[in-house]
Amino acid sequence: MMNRIVASSLQQRFLVVLMMLLLVGAGWRSLERLPMDAYPDLSPPLVEIITQWPGHAAEEVERLITVPVELGMNGIPQTTTKRSISLYGLSDVILTFSNGTDNYFARQQVFNRMGALSLPSGVSPSVSPLSAPSGLIYRYVLQSPDRSPMELKTFEDWTVEPQYKSVPGVADDSGFGGGTMQYQVLLDPARIASVGLSAQQVETALAANNGNAGGGFYSQGGQFYYVRGIGRLNTLQDIGNVVLAVHNGTPVLLKDVGRVVIGTVPRLGEFGYEKQDDAVEGVILMLKGEKTQDVLQRVEAKTSELNNEILPKDVKVHPFYDLSDLIALTTQTVQRNLLRGMLLVLVVLIFFLYDLRAGLIVAVTIPLALLFAFICLDLQSASANLLSIGAVDFGILVDGAIFMVENIFRQIAARRGTSLNVIEIVKAAAAEVDRPLFYAVAVIVASFLPIYVLAGPSGTLFKPMADTMIFALIGSLIVTLTLLPVLCSWFMREGVRVSGFAGLPTYNRANAQMQFLFVNGRPVRFDPCAPGASPMISTRACGSPKPGTGFPQ
Repeated sequence: MMNRIVASSLQQRFLVVLMMLLLVGAGWRSLERLPMDAYPDLSPPLVEIITQWPGHAAEEVERLITVPVELGMNGIPQTTTKRSISLYGLSDVILTFSNGTDNYFARQQVFNRMGALSLPSGVSPSVSPLSAPSGLIYRYVLQSPDRSPMELKTFEDWTVEPQYKSVPGVADDSGFGGGTMQYQVLLDPARIASVGLSAQQVETALAANNGNAGGGFYSQGGQFYYVRGIGRLNTLQDIGNVVLAVHNGTPVLLKDVGRVVIGTVPRLGEFGYEKQDDAVEGVILMLKGEKTQDVLQRVEAKTSELNNEILPKDVKVHPFYDLSDLIALTTQTVQRNLLRGMLLVLVVLIFFLYDLRAGLIVAVTIPLALLFAFICLDLQSASANLLSIGAVDFGILVDGAIFMVENIFRQIAARRGTSLNVIEIVKAAAAEVDRPLFYAVAVIVASFLPIYVLAGPSGTLFKPMADTMIFALIGSLIVTLTLLPVLCSWFMREGVRVSGFAGLPTYNRANAQMQFLFVNGRPVRFDPCAPGASPMISTRACGSPKPGTGFPQ
């Protein structure tokens, strides 16, 4: 089978070159499309249940919220661990599922249980966005020369966040800093007491007077007219005109017992940016399983749209953290390492083969094997990272190519000075090593297969590296069996001459004439071909009739 592949390649040399050019084009396109991540996501499937109960101590939160939530989530399939923390006014329960569990299945199981929880009145648990612990990809601040932090926070809550959440691949956009705008009623205790009202009655009156009501419809002139009562509060004046009570036919309005102002929700913290003591920040989390580069491109496009079309001219979104910077640094590191590795391998090949043509022909295997790997990764919609691409071993990739080219080089050099039929020489030389070469690559590929048995973070971390190496090895085997014989038939058709560095002939002659085995510290002449010789000693001197005869033929 291997012999027929080499023979067919030598018969269709231009077709082989054309196929390799197509490989280069498809591989380059796949490389441009291949998403690059700084690091893989190693976290298992998680579901985080967050419950807020403002104003209550951690002990009450633990007893009345955290414990009931934990009990309600008992027995969910594929749950491995359950952790919780109770703080002042906040309960956080984290469920960890076994690796391989579908994230949406896990979340649906939690949602199914949440409806049956018995919690204090007015308390409603929620599930955190579907994002990995390392899912923070973008941070920005809203800046304006004239507007207050409260106004910027209003833009963040009602304009910017909904726009970013509409971007495919974004799990959540959380705003920090500024002050959340709030309509506040400041009651005068003396006036409240004078009209015989309490704060609870004022709150009830405000709730009752803030809503629209449907009134049905009536028909007139063959048309239907819908009737509704408009009662929703829209302005500060509307709030001040709410009727709280009627004393002796005189209505008591809210503005008679207090003031209505615009204020901010009581704050527990503050965000500062550079010289701004009070700024407004937004944090964007990526949906788990998405590709970082693709999501970042869409987020950056949305930022440009917000600045140019949606927000007022004096309000701008200014990003100050972008994961693409880290990805760019990772990409540069990978490219630099790949280039250095290829140059180093090329120098070593030329030095030991001692022929520029042979060294360059062997070195062609490296980029073509990598491009083949990129095509395979693109087909399976995988992403690359520093480990999966940066861990490629070029020495392994060119092993088979060295055997093939060195044997062809040796056979052509042995016929120097005679009429050369390069095609037949290349075919015969390749036939000597093609099968052993195939089995050698198969053994190397098999050595990576145990990685696919790894589970958990180890499997997530090393499986992309195994994918890349196996694809690259397969690509190098294809190039070795098809393109390299063709290149040798072209660039070595005029014949070659074996040469080497000065000490090589002396070393080869000495190695061929004398082989010693040290016994008790004394050198004893040893013939590796003698009966009873140790099988661990190299059989190169035994005159094996054909390389690779130890492999199936």
